[in-house]
Amino acid sequence: RCMEYLQNEDVEKFNQEGFLVKTEFFSEDKINEIRKWVYEYAEKKPEDWKKGQEMGYYETSLNDGERILTRLENFVDYHKNFHDLIYSEKIMGCVEELLGEPCVFFKEKINFKNPGGAGFRPHQDAISRWDDYANHFMNVLICTDKGMIENGCLEVAPGFHNKGFLGPYDAPIPDEWLKKMKFIPLEHKLGDVVFFDGFTPHQSQENKTKNPRTNVYLTYNKLSEGDNREKYFARKRK
Repeated sequence: RCMEYLQNEDVEKFNQEGFLVKTEFFSEDKINEIRKWVYEYAEKKPEDWKKGQEMGYYETSLNDGERILTRLENFVDYHKNFHDLIYSEKIMGCVEELLGEPCVFFKEKINFKNPGGAGFRPHQDAISRWDDYANHFMNVLICTDKGMIENGCLEVAPGFHNKGFLGPYDAPIPDEWLKKMKFIPLEHKLGDVVFFDGFTPHQSQENKTKNPRTNVYLTYNKLSEGDNREKYFARKRK
């Protein structure tokens, strides 16, 4: 139902490589609107949140000792605009086309990679025990800042999504697998979107620039494997 946004070769490329970049998926106006929502969140202080709602993760800035937001989760139900975006025909349709069957929304996060913010070692999402909830996931990365090698853009290892979980839990990908992988940086501009499989190995470097770099990550799973969103966040909160 989404072939107005994807071509057959997009689906083939995704199936081969485990990821798909769609440039200018959002118009300039739309991505600027989404970016505005992201940066409104970035301004919030730890005391600004309502208990039991959005989950904000803070760290102390090495520059001035201020508490700065580095990650936000579980915000969709408290932000109508994000809610409409996440359940939109445009995104859901593409996700379902790529996963090959109806899907359900699983989780969301915004990463705020501040100047000097650390990278992530090579991992698959199942490392965090997502497989307790479902087996097949699709991530949608919405680029709300330009992604470059210098600011720690997403890097993926193509073709490894079909090998299942490379294990072990709660640890980066083992060296024997890493030796076989070549990670490619997905440099992107505002409005680009990256779809990538839940088993696609990915990593990022630190942000070496003077500006923050933000990304929105949306995750969906196959509807046939159940709606596990509440269970996931209940455990995460605990």
